This record gives sequence, structure tokens and C-alpha cells, in this order.
Amino acid sequence: MRLRTVNSVLGSLRIEKLQPSPTVVAGMKSCVLGEDTPQHLLQETIKRHAQISRR
Repeated sequence: MRLRTVNSVLGSLRIEKLQPSPTVVAGMKSCVLGEDTPQHLLQETIKRHAQISRR
């Protein structure tokens, strides 16, 4: 189930012509192996890649 979900995410990125960072790919592998949770990976990805706009 985890592998199928990760493959789906990667497939969606390819359709959008986006490339995940090596950190995100490593995190996805950790999720597939059960070493990390998807929630933690999402938090770390947002923290690393999303810019908060403050006005």
C-alpha cells in the first residue's frame, strides 16, 4: 500500500513535469520501509520547500 501511494505521488509529479528533491525521495523511501510516517514527511517537506508569505 505504501509503495503504491509513493508511486502515485511520483507519477503525479512526472505528469506535472516536476522533480522531487533528493531529500523528498529519501523521505518517501523511508515511508515505504516503515521508518517514517507520511505525516512527518509532509511536515518536513513543507518546512523545507514552502515559503510563508507574510504581509
